[in-house]
Amino acid sequence: MPIFISHTTRDDELAKKVFWRLNRIHDITCYIDDMDKELGNNRGKSSLTPLLVDRLRKCDTLLAVVTENTKGSWWVPFEIGTAREMPRVISSFTPLPDRSSYSWQETLPEYLLEWPRLRSDSDIDVFAREYKRQSLLLEKSIGLENFSQRSASVNNARSFESTVMKSLGQRSY
Repeated sequence: MPIFISHTTRDDELAKKVFWRLNRIHDITCYIDDMDKELGNNRGKSSLTPLLVDRLRKCDTLLAVVTENTKGSWWVPFEIGTAREMPRVISSFTPLPDRSSYSWQETLPEYLLEWPRLRSDSDIDVFAREYKRQSLLLEKSIGLENFSQRSASVNNARSFESTVMKSLGQRSY
């Protein structure tokens, strides 16, 4: 299943760099809305939200590109919240530091501190290696119906995130 790259249009360039590295260097299929003609044709229509949720449902992971531009986005937080409820693996690619503060301009939002934060090409490489290592396990756990299967899916996603964070020397706050 692909990785859904969530981003605001003001970060298109950065999102495409992340897409390129995952797709071209690591041969991981990614979804990015800029390349989705059907989605583009539905912008500004009520059909956009269900279409976006459907695209996310077809992915096993959400990677949010988060910069200072994200604070003006309605869609990135929506996509992160939707991914969490499905559940999906969640990570961010961001230049923003972790230290919590009251200023959005200076730090990553608190709610993103529980997931891996990628900040460099080498971090993307760590993420990609772990993604490939666990992709079969994740594919088996997504889309399960009953509660025990859904709980196992949540545990698999959280295990993946924890392993990536440990590899990056991070902790959740």
